[in-house]
Amino acid sequence: MGTILEDYTKKFGASQAMFERASKVAPGGVHHDVRIQNPFPIFMDHGLGCRKWDIQGNEFIDMGCGHGSLILGHSNPVIIKAVTDEAQKFMHPADPTELDVRWAELVHECTKWTELARFVLSGTEADHLAFRVARAHTGKDVIAKFRGHFHGWHDYNMIEYLPPYEFPMSGGIPKAIAQTMRACKTNDLDAVEAALKQGDVAGFVLEPDGALGGTVPTSVELLKGIRELCTKYGVVLIFDEVITGFRFAPGGATEWFGVTPDIACYAKAICGGVPGGAAVAGKAEFMSDIAVRADADWNRKKRARHMGTFSANVLAAAGGIATLEILKDGKVQDHAAKMADLLKVGFNNAIREAGAAGVLYGTRSTLRLILGDDLPKIYDPVEFPKAVEIDRLLTNVKEPLGTNLYCAQMLEGIDILGKTHGWTNAAWTEADVNEAVARWSRALHRVIAEGYLSGKA
Repeated sequence: MGTILEDYTKKFGASQAMFERASKVAPGGVHHDVRIQNPFPIFMDHGLGCRKWDIQGNEFIDMGCGHGSLILGHSNPVIIKAVTDEAQKFMHPADPTELDVRWAELVHECTKWTELARFVLSGTEADHLAFRVARAHTGKDVIAKFRGHFHGWHDYNMIEYLPPYEFPMSGGIPKAIAQTMRACKTNDLDAVEAALKQGDVAGFVLEPDGALGGTVPTSVELLKGIRELCTKYGVVLIFDEVITGFRFAPGGATEWFGVTPDIACYAKAICGGVPGGAAVAGKAEFMSDIAVRADADWNRKKRARHMGTFSANVLAAAGGIATLEILKDGKVQDHAAKMADLLKVGFNNAIREAGAAGVLYGTRSTLRLILGDDLPKIYDPVEFPKAVEIDRLLTNVKEPLGTNLYCAQMLEGIDILGKTHGWTNAAWTEADVNEAVARWSRALHRVIAEGYLSGKA
């Protein structure tokens, strides 16, 4: 046995060759920043249930879960049949179909509070449209947000997204964009009121479970306080439920926490991982601003215009209908959450027994992993994030531990998105959980043995 990096390079040689090929035709060799991995990412071939296989046939337990979209797991037969049946009829009718109607009806049946929905192509588009609706409805320009909350890769969200906050998270962001965004100290209700009381805020947006998919958890009290402030100052409250929607419960985080926004953004689980499915949904008072009226002046000057060649495309709609019909009774969500709870127990016992510092935590079926010698040895997934500073939680796993942890995990056959983000789904069983814990424990001991993390190797 060599070092972690030596064994990784040796075992995944075909992926290394594929990455070299990819780097000749794509910037950085990948098409999503989170897929950037050192020394190279693993190229996958197929998946089934909660497992997937790379181009060499190596098998992985998949906690990456399609970036959280695969609420029913890989290659779910119900979704496959729905999509393939529809593909034989249409690829793109360029007109509405009954599918968009039924899909929207199911969104409202699941959420119970939404009244109108407009389908878009991705979570990024959903957030972007929600901002436009809030601005059109109020006639104001500013969108307020929390630092660290992710709302897509559009220009607006690159303002004060991650520390250091004085710099946008990307080149190519116009300075004028910063004037339209107002970032508040994370989870600070006083900072929210200070932002809203200035009178120029159209909407306040947040991930209801917390920054970066629950990496910095919120609380019911915080959400209630924000709801009250938005009502007080006439600000449109937007929940970014791209991850939590239909996953936490049929009604998403809105149902789970019991706090209702004015508009919500959905993607990922809304169509079980079929590409091109997302939605903005909410109360008719706000969503009707997208509709055309018998008033040319209003249509030109006040309507929130939205277009998109593949919006409500028939394949995403077919997958969405199949998925939401299964999710609407909440049983899948409860099962996935139970599996996540078992994983937390197993991982945290492994960390404690190894004498390391860190924890696996998260709400419902979302999972967040953090490790590091600078962290407290608190193995309670509820208490740990309360004891660690927000910016440290957002950092997750620092280098060089991060690279070696990722490689060790993949060597042991467990894939955690970006090495720290995971989800469970309907396909998980207790046997899968036990196997995942055993695999991950071996990976943990490898990074300890090579000195990247203190503990008992």
